[in-house]
Amino acid sequence: MTTRATTRGLSTAELLVASTVSLIGFAALYSVLFAQQKALAAQGAYAQVQTATRSVLDLMGREMRMASYDPTLTALAPTPGPACPGFRRGIVDAAPTRLHFQQDLNGDGLVTGPNEDLTYELVGTDLRRTDGTGAPVVLASGLPTGGFVLRYFTGGNPPVELLPSGAPAALSAAQRDCVARVRLTLQATLANPDTNNPNALRSLVSSEVAIRSRAPGSL
Repeated sequence: MTTRATTRGLSTAELLVASTVSLIGFAALYSVLFAQQKALAAQGAYAQVQTATRSVLDLMGREMRMASYDPTLTALAPTPGPACPGFRRGIVDAAPTRLHFQQDLNGDGLVTGPNEDLTYELVGTDLRRTDGTGAPVVLASGLPTGGFVLRYFTGGNPPVELLPSGAPAALSAAQRDCVARVRLTLQATLANPDTNNPNALRSLVSSEVAIRSRAPGSL
């Protein structure tokens, strides 16, 4: 006589337990993937704001390096001294959040050509660039307090910082005659794409620009 083996199926309770465990596993996996997705979105947004601030700073640096450039020695008046004689007076206005400078890029003895009479300034929360009498162009907006700062130095070794004074604070004409280096700091903020994180994304970049006509041999 042969005995027949019997097989026992899963009970309803066991099926419910297995389903619950699976759902918990899927929920945990979804939470991990969702958190990773938000982290990647935040990283992408931070990379974008950092790229934007560096691009603005690079543009400013390239143009400021040529401030006071006067190959014919006829476009800009010479500095009279006694402070820093021998330079050309291409820095028209210099303040913590504003710099107006001129340069004769095409060598025609004038500073009326494109990119030859430039102003960078912070107006409200906007960083603006103005070329001659043209309309201002906003390079960055929504800057926080202290988001754009300019500092000025002589070309000595070691360089001496030139401190603006007055109200509103600005360098005097004699101080502007001695500016050979400009330190730029730009900070931008962007809302965090992670709605659970209230902290804004911040990008802080800084660069020091040597004015070529006043600091020979410098980058």
